Amino acid sequence: MEHQHLLIFIKEQMSHLTKHEKRIAEYFINHPEKTINLSAKELGKLTNTSAASVIRCTHKLDFKGFTDLKLAISRYLPQHEQSIYQEIKQDETVDSISKKLITRASHTLEMTEKNISNESINQIVDQLYNTHTIIVFGVGASSLVAQDLYQKFTRIGKQVIHSLDTHFLATAIASHSKSCVLIGISNSGENKETISLAKVAKKYGVQTVVLTQSEKSTLAKTSDFYLIHDASSEKSLRLAATSSLISQLMTIDILFYSYLSRNYDDHVVTMSKTRDAVELYLE
Repeated sequence: MEHQHLLIFIKEQMSHLTKHEKRIAEYFINHPEKTINLSAKELGKLTNTSAASVIRCTHKLDFKGFTDLKLAISRYLPQHEQSIYQEIKQDETVDSISKKLITRASHTLEMTEKNISNESINQIVDQLYNTHTIIVFGVGASSLVAQDLYQKFTRIGKQVIHSLDTHFLATAIASHSKSCVLIGISNSGENKETISLAKVAKKYGVQTVVLTQSEKSTLAKTSDFYLIHDASSEKSLRLAATSSLISQLMTIDILFYSYLSRNYDDHVVTMSKTRDAVELYLE
């Protein structure tokens, strides 16, 4: 097993563990740094289990014992940090670049799942079902995410307005005020255009949903609902945009498919019609 995927491996084995063993495994995943300094007895006490349960859990995870697992975690941690945050170097090989980016992407997706709030997703889906029009906006890489949302929801028959013209969007908010939701996408949560649109939305009583990296951002504070995406790779400035984009796109996918699943059969029919329309156009 590659060390950088150790915690992902443990998470994948959860379904094979007992209730007590799951509690222990969750501690491994959430507190790897603390785990390596604990005895089996101490960990048993922290997880309200026992030293025997800790040993059984490590055996089920294919380790010889708790000490063996702690050694694996200690090897994992420095490589984990290095592989995620290390920058691309001068004349680096394709193989090395691929490994860095794939490791980073794997970590980003894992952290995205951890950051997703089921309650927030469900509340936003409720709001989208109760509104006629979605107005979506993002700048730079976030505009790609806004375009992805526009394409997805349009294919299932939802009316979506997407534009880089903020004056147009401001008038759209005013004219659709009784039946629209504004979705603002900003990695930093400090983009002036997006914040201005959120203020316009508030003025006209339009609900605002934002996708950003921090609940402390200006945009999150001015929103009615927010989704937080992974920003753990921001330590790596040149590659941070790629990680943020992956996390944003995955978060939008989770929102979209949660919406889709509420009325799945009808949405599938609509998607089939839109696909048929494209095929007819291409004939």
